[in-house]
Amino acid sequence: MTEANERPVRIGVAADRAGAWTIDPNRFGRFAEHIGGAMYPGVFENYVINGTFDVWNASSGRAGSPFDDVESPEGVAYPWEPATVAGDVGLERPVGGVRGRGEEDALVEGIEVPEGHRLEPSGPVESRYQRVDLDGEGGVGQHLALPDRRASSFEVGLSVRGDVSECAVALETPEGDALARDRVPVSDGWVRHEVALTLEAESPERYADPRYGEVVLTITAAGEGALDVDWVTLVPGDAVEGKFNPETVDALREAEVTSLRWPGGNYASQYRWRNGVGPVSERPVVPVANWGGLDQNSLGTNEWLRFCDLVDAEPYLTVPVWSAAGPAEAAAWVEYVNGDSDTEYGALRAEHGYEEPWDVTYWGVGNEVWGHWQIGRTDADDYAERYREYREAMRAADPEIEVDACGIDPWFTLVHDGTREDVTLPAGGGESPVWNERLFEGAAEAIDGLDVHRYTEGISTHTSEPGAREAWLEANDETPLGYVECLINDPASWDDMFDEVRALAADHGVEDLRLTFGEWGLRANEIEDGWPLAARGTMAHAVFAARALCSLLRNGEDVDLAHWTNFSGYVHPHPRGGSADHLGARFFATIAGAMRGTDEEWHLLETAVSGSPTRERPATGISIPEGELPLIDAVTVGTEGPDPQLVTVLANGSLERATTVAIEFQDGVDALEGRRYAAADGDPFARGGEGESYAVETIETGDGSALEVAMPPASVAILEWTPSE
Repeated sequence: MTEANERPVRIGVAADRAGAWTIDPNRFGRFAEHIGGAMYPGVFENYVINGTFDVWNASSGRAGSPFDDVESPEGVAYPWEPATVAGDVGLERPVGGVRGRGEEDALVEGIEVPEGHRLEPSGPVESRYQRVDLDGEGGVGQHLALPDRRASSFEVGLSVRGDVSECAVALETPEGDALARDRVPVSDGWVRHEVALTLEAESPERYADPRYGEVVLTITAAGEGALDVDWVTLVPGDAVEGKFNPETVDALREAEVTSLRWPGGNYASQYRWRNGVGPVSERPVVPVANWGGLDQNSLGTNEWLRFCDLVDAEPYLTVPVWSAAGPAEAAAWVEYVNGDSDTEYGALRAEHGYEEPWDVTYWGVGNEVWGHWQIGRTDADDYAERYREYREAMRAADPEIEVDACGIDPWFTLVHDGTREDVTLPAGGGESPVWNERLFEGAAEAIDGLDVHRYTEGISTHTSEPGAREAWLEANDETPLGYVECLINDPASWDDMFDEVRALAADHGVEDLRLTFGEWGLRANEIEDGWPLAARGTMAHAVFAARALCSLLRNGEDVDLAHWTNFSGYVHPHPRGGSADHLGARFFATIAGAMRGTDEEWHLLETAVSGSPTRERPATGISIPEGELPLIDAVTVGTEGPDPQLVTVLANGSLERATTVAIEFQDGVDALEGRRYAAADGDPFARGGEGESYAVETIETGDGSALEVAMPPASVAILEWTPSE
């Protein structure tokens, strides 16, 4: 660690110089997608995977059981396994059942589906159910990680038929000891049962996250004959409204998440809204092409919008740009969501139990349709024409909605005009894309807003030759620490990125472009083994978040919505699952909570930073241009009126240098209190909670006009102050 500067960095705050525009709280949003356990059980708290026993889609390895050692032999659907076999027991999956896979011609035929995401298996796959042929005792089971320290009662739903008299439904330890058990009658026709199972004790086997116990759900029968099983679900008894994960609801509320973008992401590119409305028993199970697995479609439009109500978040819906769908389907979705009950699709919504319109304002046309990985990928000229058609149709259904066009990060050199296939780029990236320019040329006068995504990831293994990172170090006389320092300070350049998009729009006659920062985040894992990792929970990651917060607030005149890919409210048992809380999310929650706690309008206040140390940043990876980065950043926001609230966010992005910051308040302050967060034991890459990865120091001052704050490497301060009368 180097010593603090001899001369402090100076920050001047002028509370009487506020921006004319108000800050839209929707910039504190999160991005959500049907990937892994994020939706099931992360939002809709059903823990059974493939409860309809259908042929599993293996087009990607990212979905499936949280347990790696699941073996599903022939006759059993993944991730189910044989259970309690005694005597002669046969297992098979005939075609049919009460619920399962539906028509999916476009996906099966590969219409506009990238080669790497074609369904596996690729042919038509009919709905299936599980049959257990018995001359003895046996059945099937699924290894689950259940929140048995939060809930003791679980509701199991299942449909059964057969020529045995009954079957047993149980929750057991992995060793086979019963934790809860009940029996249901079996008849010769399909009958659906709801079984309440109350655990006698929590499982002694704990999952990687100790909140979860390792539990096996078993469905077995004894005797001679057949047992057929289909559509199995398991939901904790304390799920909100019998559906929603209460931990996720609480976490999003605590994180003050203000906007939620859904259904993706890549999944939005294939999404068909009709699959997710109406009685769940009639909804088809659909393979997820980009991420693998099957979507049971229990979480559809109305469930998602109700979830947004529960967490008090503005919904943002993305429609697919895919020849299998089209503008008419998008317009019908708008009418279903926003139409009065006397319209065709508004009446259908009312028939489904939702009389009142949802009044969703923000819609996006397509997700990253310029990407070679995207279903429905197209070029910029074709997309401009499609966007105009979509917008016209959607606004005919509801003239009040805002319809975003799919734009691109102007520094994302992997894409040219949407026709580029998978390529390998040099360590410093390639040529700038022309997508936005051609989009504005073809559709500028129709664009309500532009959706732009940016992931800070450095030199990716997917786009560069092996050894590119080491070559970058040598060419630029850098160290691994310097490489990571470039990444976590990337938001310092976002002002220029947004300016570039604004300027291009203005060149095409769009003077007041509204921007949606639809996906953003830090991909910290794109490093070599042994390099420092700015993972969630570290101060290095928290600094990235603070710098992003500063940029989003500073650009708030145009950036109305922003959706952080680190959806901090995902709560589900999976090694790759998101944490419910981390320090960077707390910084966002502090500002969002202050804004939501008052009816006063919030404005950006003039905050001038002088004397900040800087670092040179070489061109890095597919989206980071060469430039000079200031390492100290600050932004101040506040309200006016008789009881003003003012908050300053201050960040030191240096991983090695401590800096003293002198903050001067133009007219003095009556009082100031705040918190400074710094790396515990000086290690910006330590992971854990408070007292493990970071230390908190309270900052207070009374009457005065200036304050000096010592900012260690990788530190952030949140200061709340009261101006002098």
